[in-house]
Amino acid sequence: MKIRNELAPYLAGYEEKFTSKGDIRWLPHLLFFHPQSHSSEVVNTDSIGFRYATADGRSYSVADLGDADSVRLLAGSSTVFGIGASSDAWTLPSRLNSRDARPGTWLNFGGRSFNSTQELLLLTLYRHMLPKVDEIVLFSGFNNLSLARMPQMREEDHGTFFQYTTYQDIFAQHGKAKSSMRGLLRREKEVPAPAAPSIDEQIAYAADLTLRHLSGWKALASTWDAKITYMLQPLSGWVRDQGSREEEMIFDELEQHGGFAAMYGDILSREVNIEYAAMLERGAKEMGIDFVNFSPVLAESAQPDQWLFIDRIHLTDHGHDFVAGKILENI
Repeated sequence: MKIRNELAPYLAGYEEKFTSKGDIRWLPHLLFFHPQSHSSEVVNTDSIGFRYATADGRSYSVADLGDADSVRLLAGSSTVFGIGASSDAWTLPSRLNSRDARPGTWLNFGGRSFNSTQELLLLTLYRHMLPKVDEIVLFSGFNNLSLARMPQMREEDHGTFFQYTTYQDIFAQHGKAKSSMRGLLRREKEVPAPAAPSIDEQIAYAADLTLRHLSGWKALASTWDAKITYMLQPLSGWVRDQGSREEEMIFDELEQHGGFAAMYGDILSREVNIEYAAMLERGAKEMGIDFVNFSPVLAESAQPDQWLFIDRIHLTDHGHDFVAGKILENI
């Protein structure tokens, strides 16, 4: 990844601990989360594994609230966590803190590689550590859609998840070798895997799962009387057909190594964004939850030469700051 490493050398700060091959903490119920108390110039986590957000010269997190009397949560997966930011100060929650004049500190409530089930569980498991929550913004949606193409999603009540194969292998090897357990956790080799669902089936499944869990967020938000907004996160292909010079150089390099487009090329079309967003918007409105499809928001405001994306889903420092401004405009 010569070009990307030259343009963003700080990305090495994520490779050792915060990738699928990194230092994953396997946790009951939640499955996995970030390393605890990680410290570096690029990314820092608290004693639980939440990433710090900066505000007025101080760092705040779920386990380290300092003098915060009330908070606002930015929740989601790796884009919220801040993959692509050169430091904690350039993540979305930190940029919201720098731009939002209202009281209440924005906390980073993102979990890398999380689906909507894990996002909701994160709030359920750690809400006892939070003070009054004034507002919740869910900036999410891609992972459910990307996972909806996996054949095993038909077997799971709450959607499949990243690290599924590792999960199967661990339990098959260490589950006391019971044949019944092996049958549940691992498909016999002679039985062919079912075909992947069509793109329309994927969209419908992902939307239904997302809305099911969004109703849980609403129920929990009501205990604080917190405002809640769902924002369908942007993908580069949903925003514009061609990115900036830097983006296109990085995208080309990534695709040479079997990158995002090779795996999810059909998802990148704007038609998928429109159909998925329409289903989510209808469901959110029925629940009385504000909805924003963020890709058209960026498409209307981004300049052709703006370097927003570090890959097709994660943002640069400038991208985080620019998107934070648009989030505030839309809430």
